[in-house]
Amino acid sequence: MAAANPFWDFSLAVYRRPGVAEACLRLQDEAGVDVNLLLYFCWLATVRAAAMDEAAVRQAVARTEAWREDVVRPLRALRRRMKDGIEGMPSESAEALRAEVKRIELQSERLQQDMLFALSGTGAAGAVPGPAARRRAEENIAKYLEVSGTPRSETVVRDCRAVLEGGVAE
Repeated sequence: MAAANPFWDFSLAVYRRPGVAEACLRLQDEAGVDVNLLLYFCWLATVRAAAMDEAAVRQAVARTEAWREDVVRPLRALRRRMKDGIEGMPSESAEALRAEVKRIELQSERLQQDMLFALSGTGAAGAVPGPAARRRAEENIAKYLEVSGTPRSETVVRDCRAVLEGGVAE
């Protein structure tokens, strides 16, 4: 059983809100955004009242980059390749294997979030939601997009706004 991780719980709740999952998938697939990091910077701003500087953003990116590139992304790619079945494999068997790969992919995302949660330390929790939290979250996400070199297209801005609205209570 995995250890308690309030960041993971936050991410699951945000992801379930209307429009957030679709926005996250577009950001991931079309802009190369690491959604775990995006949610992390939102969580820090809203729950820990943490405003990130460039060095802290770079540290979080560096801390999880190898895991993302070597584990999370290959599992995601494999699962997606299996979506239409595997030539020569009975569809029931292929779908059962794909479901297992999906479970492992989700576990790899959870482990990445565990790394980020450990990085967050034991700072104060219970930040007051509202305009200040939203401003911090916007600034954190803007720094992440800048550090990652993500162009701020109209779609990226719209999708980041959807994640913010799902993650920041006014």
